[in-house]
Amino acid sequence: MSVLNYKILSRTIGSLLFVETGMFLVCLIVAAIYKEADMTAFAFSSLLTFFIGFILKYIGRSSGKTLNRRDAFFVVAVTWIVFSTIGMLPFLMTGVCHNISDAFFETMSGFTTTGSTIINNVETLPHGILFWRSLTHWVGGLGIVIFTMA
Repeated sequence: MSVLNYKILSRTIGSLLFVETGMFLVCLIVAAIYKEADMTAFAFSSLLTFFIGFILKYIGRSSGKTLNRRDAFFVVAVTWIVFSTIGMLPFLMTGVCHNISDAFFETMSGFTTTGSTIINNVETLPHGILFWRSLTHWVGGLGIVIFTMA
């Protein structure tokens, strides 16, 4: 039985966190266009995500191998958890969700395309948060399609 290659896992997850950073930056632009207070939540989230991604990519810099099937399945599972854990920050920082479990549920629901929500009046959310929520559902749907095709 082969062991997981932690350096390549670190490098891959770090690279994927750069994608989440880009998603936060798009939401930051939306929040800036509407001049809403959720800009700081997206700015902080994007900086933190970039920093974590950079560290993980740095740790895995010397891994010259490519992902094998076992590593790839591990990356998918861990990425869903990591994306949801970091992705809940805007919900918490803006006060849309008042506790960690609600924020994690809302984000995980998006990234897994479950469609469930704990937010009562979705239409009243700030535009940046509403865009973030929609973006998690869209990326989750793409992830399911790509995972199925692989």
